[in-house]
Amino acid sequence: MASAQANRRGILLMLVAMGCYVLNDVFVKLAAQSLPPGQVLAVRGAFATLFVLALARGTRAGWRTALRPIVGVRCGLEITTALSSVVALSLAPLATVSTLMMTAPLMIAATAMALRWESWHGGRLLATAAGFAGVLLVIRPSARSEVPAAGLACALLCAASLAARDLVTRRIPATVPSSVIAAATTLAVCLAGLLLGLVERWAPLTRHELGMLAAAAGCAALGNYALIVGCRGVDLSVVTPFRYSLIVWALLLGYAIWGDMPRPEAAVGVILIVAAGAFTVWAARRP
Repeated sequence: MASAQANRRGILLMLVAMGCYVLNDVFVKLAAQSLPPGQVLAVRGAFATLFVLALARGTRAGWRTALRPIVGVRCGLEITTALSSVVALSLAPLATVSTLMMTAPLMIAATAMALRWESWHGGRLLATAAGFAGVLLVIRPSARSEVPAAGLACALLCAASLAARDLVTRRIPATVPSSVIAAATTLAVCLAGLLLGLVERWAPLTRHELGMLAAAAGCAALGNYALIVGCRGVDLSVVTPFRYSLIVWALLLGYAIWGDMPRPEAAVGVILIVAAGAFTVWAARRP
């Protein structure tokens, strides 16, 4: 059992990490309104690669491990996650996208039980069903508004890619350094953006757009660091549920910047998703 002080530190860092991730999405959404997805991925990826390589410079001996097929699979899922996220953010409100993306833990729980990686748990099954019912409540009000169905579909695709990415990450051997995985996937996303540029018409970048994409990369890097530090030496059953603060951050920033307000049905759906996700995390950590 971790100390109360360590858990408080972990909770604070988790809140900071989720805030950084939402700020990353805010900057990406602002840039994606005037830039094609491939250009956003390439430019943000270039900045992110610089940040990650700076952190990974002390692990030169482990670079060959990035050539393992399972790392390649994770890179592919990272590309799918990043691309679907950018498209979803360009089409749908920030809070809607963030809420649907946070169904990834529910997908992980359902998949892990279906594949017998984890034992069946009636409470987790009910919580997962409740969470997906919340998804329907979030989608239905949006479907009656001006939100394109493609935006909702991309947000759900992003959640599925996130879930698959995390499941694959669990299977990567411990001999592969985390910094190498991060560098490989970040570079892969950047290269994918450059390849997309072959079929896109890229726009001239202004200082404002460069600043937003650099800020997005910096926020993502800071969020990753805060998340890693916040999950060490703490009780994960206490700290991990605060991951869902991401939805709160998204609601606040979505309202402050774009004036987005969820309808009552969608608000109930958000509560169901948060409660279901927090319960599945708590149930999975029970001894």
